[in-house]
Amino acid sequence: MRFMLTVLLFGFSALAFAEVKVDNALIRLLPPGVPNTAGYFSLTNTGSEDRVLVGASCAAVKKAELHDHQMVDGMMKMVHQQQVVVPAGQTLTFQPGGLHLMLFGLQAPLKEGQQIPFTLMFANGEQVEVSAVVKSAVAEVDHSHHH
Repeated sequence: MRFMLTVLLFGFSALAFAEVKVDNALIRLLPPGVPNTAGYFSLTNTGSEDRVLVGASCAAVKKAELHDHQMVDGMMKMVHQQQVVVPAGQTLTFQPGGLHLMLFGLQAPLKEGQQIPFTLMFANGEQVEVSAVVKSAVAEVDHSHHH
């Protein structure tokens, strides 16, 4: 019985030390009235085994999905991803024009600087809680000083 308890405790403590790290999480601020937006972040797998991201949830929206931009018949299209593999020891960057978290049906308007929590879900049952900051679209480079 004592051995069993040790194994159980070890099993739980292993989950506490997530091997997936999320950095630079942000959610794009779009004009009022736009019902959908996107989340971006970098996902680092510090473990020795591949991790498979299978979904996300976010209370601020009706639905969150993993998406990627892919060339289909000569046109760039957003394609829903059922899963995304994060190779062991590597970082995947979710960014505009590539992998991203699509957020459908905002429950309330977002505000610049607001923190939005979301959860990333992995095939092994692991869940990673993330807090993303709301930022307006990446500013264009100001060329006004060139006359």
